Amino acid sequence: MTTLSPISPAIPIQIPTRSAVAASPATVIESADVLPARPSATVSLGNPVADVESQTYSRLGQLPGQEIVRVWEKTSQDAVTRVMGTNPRSLSIANRFHGLGAALVEQFAKSGSSISQSVLHTTTDRAHNAAEIKSEQALLHNKADNLITLSIKTASGKTVTFSLTSQDDGLGVQATVDGGPLSEDELKAIGVLGSAFQAAVDGLTAEPPKLDLGKLTQFDSSVLASIDLNAKLKGVDGEDLILAYRADSQRRTTQMSGPDGELNLSVDLKNSAILGDAKQQANALNSYLAQFERVQERGSAKVALMEMFKDAFSAMNSHYPQGVTPSQSLTRNATDKGLLTGLADFEASIKQTNNASNPMRPSEVDSFAYTLSQKTVVAGSIMSNRSVDQVQQSSLSASYHKSLKGGKAPAIGKTTDSQNYLYVQVHDEARSSASLAYKDGRLSKASVTQSASQDTRTQKYVMGKMIEETVVPKQASASRSHLVLLEYAAKQSKKSQDAQDQSLLKEALATLHNSVLLQENPSALVR
Repeated sequence: MTTLSPISPAIPIQIPTRSAVAASPATVIESADVLPARPSATVSLGNPVADVESQTYSRLGQLPGQEIVRVWEKTSQDAVTRVMGTNPRSLSIANRFHGLGAALVEQFAKSGSSISQSVLHTTTDRAHNAAEIKSEQALLHNKADNLITLSIKTASGKTVTFSLTSQDDGLGVQATVDGGPLSEDELKAIGVLGSAFQAAVDGLTAEPPKLDLGKLTQFDSSVLASIDLNAKLKGVDGEDLILAYRADSQRRTTQMSGPDGELNLSVDLKNSAILGDAKQQANALNSYLAQFERVQERGSAKVALMEMFKDAFSAMNSHYPQGVTPSQSLTRNATDKGLLTGLADFEASIKQTNNASNPMRPSEVDSFAYTLSQKTVVAGSIMSNRSVDQVQQSSLSASYHKSLKGGKAPAIGKTTDSQNYLYVQVHDEARSSASLAYKDGRLSKASVTQSASQDTRTQKYVMGKMIEETVVPKQASASRSHLVLLEYAAKQSKKSQDAQDQSLLKEALATLHNSVLLQENPSALVR
């Protein structure tokens, strides 16, 4: 038996046929290794993948040991075809798509021409059935089990779409253009996104999956109008991972659903006047990420799902569009903006798939639902009589089972002996409201009001009987006026001060900004 190197798909091999039907001129057939049949390519969403070889007939209809050939859509020795030829029959989607997204974008950016290539693993008999092969190639490009697409719309109205597809024994790619030829500037701006596309693909096909979307926010908005990333990946348990991400100069959105749960994020970029400097934004973002860690622990959220939420939140609130200048300044003094978070307004939510883990008490559901938002309202077109109100708020509702000794979740079964556990239910609310106002050109209000509540209900079960129930409520609120500090800061900015005075002022302003950020823990407000 003759075997070709996987990186040389362009050289067809003449193989004996047992049919009078010739191969389609649009396809290239080459010998492949004699491999046992394998199950459908899957991506594990938080679960391990078992590479189990079939001992009977596969979807292709071949017996173990029967020769399988590779059928290519067209003869080519380009970079995309070489990448596709490395491991197209691997069980891992990550291996199938490794380097393929970047290669596809790079190859397109060099010529601006459409690209279409696919490779199918099939039996010798089926390889020479031109009609069947053509049908499978069309299905592979349009209705594959696994699909990731990147659609880019230029400022001039043209649309470029890149797609990676795979299924049981096939791998396909396409790049299409709608609206006419692209300019050199457009091709250059698109070419830069090759590594961003690959990073997103690598994240989605990792085990467990990740949302690596940060680079997709860094596009030239003067040349490109919008970016859309969509994915559907088949899971081992029949639960697909579905992602829809979109970014333009006005808004960013991410929607994801999978076996572990779902998340939704939306960032409003229209009100650029409320944005702070890089340091202020980084401080607010780090504060939120630290809060997510605490919320994850308090609600016993699944780590992989919460990591995706944190990744998406970070990506969508970083690298805001550059060159956007508001028609007029939001505040009379730069230091006054310290009363705001510095981030764009947003809405975010994460909901874990409910799990009735106790077979003897199905009403005791393991759940996790968390929402978070920021909304800013600016009133008054004249700066001398303007008001700004910014509200941040969050809500957590969760329930979970816990071992009597703490640590890992208990192994609860259908016997009384296994019914020893704690069932915990939590409900938290937090709110932070910052108000800034000017009257007749002078700062008249600069205050922050915060509140937080945490309710924890714990039921203790021993041998199936509830022997104890505790309810612990916590709540606190705080209100502060920063009017004097901001007035002082405005005066000092007009004078030359020594290093010590400037250091003390910066420290005070930093403390002011920290006091504005949402705090979900009542104990922290008391301090």
